Amino acid sequence: MSLRRVIVELPDRPGSLGQVTTLLGRLGVDIRQMRVLSRDGAVARDEFVVSVPGAVIDRSLPALLEEIQGVRVLAIAPTDADSGIASAIVGA
Repeated sequence: MSLRRVIVELPDRPGSLGQVTTLLGRLGVDIRQMRVLSRDGAVARDEFVVSVPGAVIDRSLPALLEEIQGVRVLAIAPTDADSGIASAIVGA
């Protein structure tokens, strides 16, 4: 399993975050940490530290997340620890 830091932009409405977390769970991705970076009533930016179960899911994760209507992956990067979420906000 590899650890990844993922930042997504999604519609700021009820259920959007649930769609993202449901997909991650169905893929066997373990959410270690999650933080809302920003929200303005139209869009939200959320950051996850996740443990990805294999290379195929790792490579296809951005495309699979972006199949959810309104979701954009802003960043995905390896991380070596899940002891703290990065403090930097990635701009769109």
